[in-house]
Amino acid sequence: MAVRCCPHPSTPEGNENVPSKTPQSRSRKPELLAPAGSLEKCRVAFLYGADAVYAGGKEYSLRAFAGNLSLEELAEASRLARKLGKKLYVTVNSFARQSDLGPLPKYLRYLEEIAVDAIIVSDPGILLLCRASAPNTPVHLSTQANTTNALSIELWKQHGIRRVNLARELSLEEISQIRRETDVELEIFIHGAMCVSYSGRCLLSAFLNDRSANRGLCTQPCRWSYRLVEQKRPGQYFPIFEDEHGSYIFNSKDLCLLKEIPLLMDLGIESLKIEGRMKGLLYLAGVTRAYRQVIDAYWEDPQGFQLPSRCIEDLEHVSHRPYSKGLLYPEDHALHQETDTSKPYDQSHTLAGIVREHDSQDLLGNCHPGLSEYTVAVEVRNRLFPGMTLEFLCPDGRTEKHVLTAFYDSFGNLLQVAQPNTRIFFQVPFSTFPLQVIRMTRDAPENLSSRR
Repeated sequence: MAVRCCPHPSTPEGNENVPSKTPQSRSRKPELLAPAGSLEKCRVAFLYGADAVYAGGKEYSLRAFAGNLSLEELAEASRLARKLGKKLYVTVNSFARQSDLGPLPKYLRYLEEIAVDAIIVSDPGILLLCRASAPNTPVHLSTQANTTNALSIELWKQHGIRRVNLARELSLEEISQIRRETDVELEIFIHGAMCVSYSGRCLLSAFLNDRSANRGLCTQPCRWSYRLVEQKRPGQYFPIFEDEHGSYIFNSKDLCLLKEIPLLMDLGIESLKIEGRMKGLLYLAGVTRAYRQVIDAYWEDPQGFQLPSRCIEDLEHVSHRPYSKGLLYPEDHALHQETDTSKPYDQSHTLAGIVREHDSQDLLGNCHPGLSEYTVAVEVRNRLFPGMTLEFLCPDGRTEKHVLTAFYDSFGNLLQVAQPNTRIFFQVPFSTFPLQVIRMTRDAPENLSSRR
């Protein structure tokens, strides 16, 4: 349903090369592609509107610190995607060392056996193995391959690549030119963390921690707090500033292209991708449903589209660094720095809990008699106290608010505090569903300290 809550995002001044809408650009609604660092996140992403998810196995993925999926979980995720009419893409996008090549064919054959919808690669050698070991499975090219022009795409196409995730360094005009010159499917990142290195090629983690970013082991040292020390003044630390003579290269802002979705849809980009396999459930649910709402609203009524304000609020309520449009508009980039030296993240809200399945009849029979048919079971993720306001996120964009009063444990005991990783039960005046994400303001416990 199209929602109109605030003005249409205007085209930035000076962007004379922004492409105009063509009839061909609306031949197909773009895919919303969300991260799935675990099987549960896969389910949540589909629930909140993702058309497809990308996930990694326990090896060969560039997010080794994410939960990732076992072989059995990958098979389950593939079955779930087919059941829902959605898609699963598996990342095999690390840069292979010689020792990796031997075990890879067996793994690639397994991915074809469980019928994943595509394999995402960066390494040309892994691409050759995919064509030999999983010949019937489409192959997508990762942003790690740094694809910045249509001729490169033509080369990859000749070697069997079905889709290319373009490098994040490209401007809107460059993306538009590439779109006009290739029939290969194009995918771009629209939201999430950006690396200070060229499309993720970074040596900092390897040098400082002996963990290679190009093998999925990045410890994100670019986000650490750095100070200068002069050799003859040990113990005296000097902050790093930016002025007109130099640029602060670390701590890149987060990418946010919510307002640019209409322009990107008009280009005919096939897939709009959210970064974040290592992010939490609140990030996944909030960001996915925000972009889902905008894509659907613009697709249904491009002429009358107005950006829903609640989508902007969703993105502000997840943990993030200050937002940026990245390098999409070079003229804007020249005026506004794309790094930030202030606090690491904005975190106005946090994950309160997740709705879990329960048998309400059994609960009613064994617990407090006043619980209604809307009794909800919640797996707690942060400490909860009476008087807190919880926000239940609905996939259609609504947020149901509830002030927590009486809540009980599984034995029917009235509680004064709910600890993380426990399960509580209480009544709400609206319907809930398993895997529904619940958020709360981060300062809620401090505001309620006088009540405890």
